[in-house]
Amino acid sequence: MNQVTTPKSKQSPQLVRLFHTAGLLSENEWSAFIKRNQKHKPILGVLFQEVSLDTFRDLLNAEITLKSGQGHEALHSGLTSSRMINDQELAQLLSLHRPPMAGLIGPLERDGVISPDRAGQIMAEAGRRGSNDPGWIVIDEMVSAQAVCQWLSNPQGMPSREAAMWVAVVLARANDLVGDDLLAQAPKLIEDSELVGRLAKSGLTSESLMKQIDEGLRLPFEPPAEFQADPVMFGLFPQSFLRRHMIVPLFKQDGRLGIVTADPMNLPLWGLIRWATGMWPQPFLAPAQDIINQINSFYKASEAPASPAPAFVPPPAPVKPPVQKQPPRAKGGAGEGKAEPTPTVSWTDHAEVTVADNVSAVQLVSSLIESALDTRATDIHLEPMADGMTVRFRIDGELRRILTIPPGLMQPVVSRIKVLAEMDVTERRRPQDGHFELRLDDRGIDFRISTLPAIHGEKVVIRILDSARVSMGLADLGMLADQQKLFEQMLESPFGMILVTGPTGSGKTSTLYTALSKLNLESRNLVTIEDPVEYQLVGVNQVQVDSNINMGFAQGLRSILRQDPDVIMVGEIRDGDTAHIAIRAAMTGHLVLSTLHTNTALGAIDALIHLGAMRFMVAASLVGILSQRLVRQLCGDCRKGYMLKADEVTRLRLPEGTRKRIYKAGGCDACLHSGYLGRTGVFETVAIREAMRLLISDSNSSAELEKVARESGMIALEQAAGLKVLDGHTTVEEVSRKILFEI
Repeated sequence: MNQVTTPKSKQSPQLVRLFHTAGLLSENEWSAFIKRNQKHKPILGVLFQEVSLDTFRDLLNAEITLKSGQGHEALHSGLTSSRMINDQELAQLLSLHRPPMAGLIGPLERDGVISPDRAGQIMAEAGRRGSNDPGWIVIDEMVSAQAVCQWLSNPQGMPSREAAMWVAVVLARANDLVGDDLLAQAPKLIEDSELVGRLAKSGLTSESLMKQIDEGLRLPFEPPAEFQADPVMFGLFPQSFLRRHMIVPLFKQDGRLGIVTADPMNLPLWGLIRWATGMWPQPFLAPAQDIINQINSFYKASEAPASPAPAFVPPPAPVKPPVQKQPPRAKGGAGEGKAEPTPTVSWTDHAEVTVADNVSAVQLVSSLIESALDTRATDIHLEPMADGMTVRFRIDGELRRILTIPPGLMQPVVSRIKVLAEMDVTERRRPQDGHFELRLDDRGIDFRISTLPAIHGEKVVIRILDSARVSMGLADLGMLADQQKLFEQMLESPFGMILVTGPTGSGKTSTLYTALSKLNLESRNLVTIEDPVEYQLVGVNQVQVDSNINMGFAQGLRSILRQDPDVIMVGEIRDGDTAHIAIRAAMTGHLVLSTLHTNTALGAIDALIHLGAMRFMVAASLVGILSQRLVRQLCGDCRKGYMLKADEVTRLRLPEGTRKRIYKAGGCDACLHSGYLGRTGVFETVAIREAMRLLISDSNSSAELEKVARESGMIALEQAAGLKVLDGHTTVEEVSRKILFEI
């Protein structure tokens, strides 16, 4: 073994938590460490301080506290283990390594992943088959990859604790705290629950461990140019699995499997490998990008059989003279008489540059997503610049700069996001789209990923679709009382068309989903066609547009009409064919909901006619039209009251002389010092009654239509905006910026 040294640095709470999970540090010692190092802080305290290198280090190393105080462990484990393995890969992995069936099923039954009855069925079937290939338990759906991943991701579960114990021993050996003999005995000691006691007898007490932690710990690091990758090793795992987790298998020896990784503390992954292969994974740290290059190089070379396997060459590091050598493998077989060379292992310190290039990409991406959820962000923008990657969150409709990722971590962060979304990590020249899902408490969260090549790297946008945001009633949309009553009357119509209009990002889809939720009864058949399906609604048949198979809105709508629907939602009317079919459906006994991009409610009528719809058909089919905008809502904790000014009365189109106490934005921690917390809708609602149908059919002007609509009680957008201000929901500045400039 060679020893590589660099200046030591303080360790992150993530590393200390490893020893705590392993049972080598008590809860009190863990708490004392966090308090002493002052690393436990709210995520907002990290994100919204002045952007600097210290900000970045805090985000990587702080033991983050979410504002909600709930769901952090589940969310973090879901992010770090997301897409750990799928059913096909798990079946392949079990077939490759063929661990004993009892060793696979026993732990699953012990921890309640499968019932005793199911375990008995599996063991009986295994005996009947008489095969030593356990891959069938996944293929026959006796065990699912999803259930296995959830089991392994539990930080308090037995697999995590055993993986933590093993990695803790590897780290202890790297820092000369234990000898090779104890490292060799560790697997048996862990299985017999004797490791902690044996470590204490060897002198590794919690006090000595804490002292070593304070001085700094080294992480295992694969030495440069000392190991020639064996093509056989790449066959131990599916290629997609290697790419997703950015690992390279090095060697198999004495029940251990050497693995190069960018995240040596990925306990769920080590637990999976231990369970599925029967071997103890021994991690060696290397930069993520070097691992990606190694995988790409190997599989490219493997296409040509004559090409030699590439060597794994991490960045060079100074090497001291050898202090200890690994014993050669046992003689025998075809190689008897010669000692097989054993890959030597070097260790390097956890220096700051190493942290940025290796361990922290997973932690950083997880922290960004966690904090985005905590701040109610709907989008995360990662924008490559010459001096680093700017991170911005869209909160309440506004983009806010959070921090700048150093240049050296830009590519690892992008690669980590691609891994989560099952995108091609190697493709950087073309745009890509992907997604991944997580469950937090009782709600699902869908993350839509889009990458776009730019001059300084790949720009990434993560759109966050939280199902909790659509589980609301009509009263939560922000309609005025009269508008809500009118909209509810529209939804009671057995047939006809209801349109929601407004620019992109004005909340049209949320309004339609809320309407569908109200219409969703067991006696009705509800079908939607969307591009894309943003939220999944229980009891609603949702269809996604697919241009690859020529299934657009018009084609899908034709097929939906043959499915005996009662209510149809068309995500957007974009062309004449879709408009014509939707209108026909509305006239033949179906209630059709859809959206159009127009500035006003009545503007939808002209838009349909310009798309080729006949006037009399538009008049006959329309039930009602909504136009809407979203404005930021005042934070109730810090808003400041004042008397309405004369110029503001004019701007809000209010009656001259109106006197009212209104509010302006303040700023506090609850609203991230913006003065606003959440958004509310401002609506213009028009019911199409008989007088208006006649005007539409007779080609009357938009001005005449608007006059009749106002006489019928329509509250226009600017009026609704003024009432929102008078009611204390928002500010003059906000409605002036979002609505009044259009009128």
